[in-house]
Amino acid sequence: MQKIEQSSNPLKDISGFTFIGDPGCDGLGVEIMSIFNAACHEAAGDFILIGGDIVPEGTDRLYQNVVNMLDSDIRTPVYMLAGNHDTMDYETYFGQKNYYLYDSKCLLIVLDNSKRSFSQETIDLLSAALKVERDNIIVSFHIPPPNRVSKNAVSDEEWAKVMSVLSPVRDKVKYILCGHVHSYFEDDIDGIQLVASGGGGARIEDVEGVVAPYYHYVELSFDASGKLFHTFKPIAHTKKTKPTDEVFDALKEAYAGECMAFVRYRIYAEEAMRQNKPNLAKLFSAAADSEFHHARNFYYAMAGLKPLDAVVSESIENESDEVNQIYPSGEDIAKNHQSGLAAYAFNDARMAERVHLRLFNEAKESIAAGKDIDEKQYLNCTSCGYTMIGQQSKIRCPICGAPPDKIYAI
Repeated sequence: MQKIEQSSNPLKDISGFTFIGDPGCDGLGVEIMSIFNAACHEAAGDFILIGGDIVPEGTDRLYQNVVNMLDSDIRTPVYMLAGNHDTMDYETYFGQKNYYLYDSKCLLIVLDNSKRSFSQETIDLLSAALKVERDNIIVSFHIPPPNRVSKNAVSDEEWAKVMSVLSPVRDKVKYILCGHVHSYFEDDIDGIQLVASGGGGARIEDVEGVVAPYYHYVELSFDASGKLFHTFKPIAHTKKTKPTDEVFDALKEAYAGECMAFVRYRIYAEEAMRQNKPNLAKLFSAAADSEFHHARNFYYAMAGLKPLDAVVSESIENESDEVNQIYPSGEDIAKNHQSGLAAYAFNDARMAERVHLRLFNEAKESIAAGKDIDEKQYLNCTSCGYTMIGQQSKIRCPICGAPPDKIYAI
């Protein structure tokens, strides 16, 4: 993580860099940080520029958490610009809010408009930076200028301050890079290409007229002729470097423990309700929900999410093993040990998993083609776990005979 000590920062010649917008607005939980971490690992070019809002609020503890992760995991230099969430202790960790980077062919100017305005200090920095004459100029700040897509922008009056300085070199300003809006869109701003990208971890939001993107980042690089161009990149959400075996084993053990705790607390929430203790049931339910989120976070930390087509294929393999080997073998063992209840449980589960196997096989072709599957109404039996397809009906569960009020729609 780079701390900016001076406004002018020369670089060795670069091939390009990666812009990642708004990783931390919605908190720094492991789910969100795994998205941001993946983007940093996938980033191309000589450095990463974060487009603001690296934390949900600018407290020392939150800055320290995210900086520790970056310093531990990421080898590429990371530069920061100030967003509206990046308050209080920003300068302690990242230094100056207005600065510029440059090499022999490119000038990147980072400005602070985190309060929806461009201060005189910011405008003066812009004027000073433009004295470094380059044919490829990029101006970056958090909140977009007035545009035709999103009204979540600075005022015309504030933008006029910037354009009064940029106008003489407008033909050399190739890009305006912004975050703030948790989506992705492009526009032409006074003849300059605007790229607004806020897909680095915060929840993607709906922008009228824009197809909501997946989490993403933007790569900027030079072609063979030296022309600067940009590329939208969805985040694969898989880390290029897996944890060491020792770390992975510790995460896997924690993940398994949280999964078991989730199920255990769900069971005892039901049992507490049967014993007319609804308040205790709420406690168990709250604990179960918490354990689910812990398990999710450990899962992300182990390896990150896998591509959906790979997960569908993996699910087919797992369901097939359960239907054809694991549960039949378990049932035989239970019968050989005169454990009728265990045999009953294995058989019920095997019947349910047969349906899952069929459904995942049906889904495989669509997901592999990048399409969603056809819409269906799924019904689950809360008694045996059997999954049915179709409208809610008065028919009992075909496996265990549970009545319709124990069958619920998903």
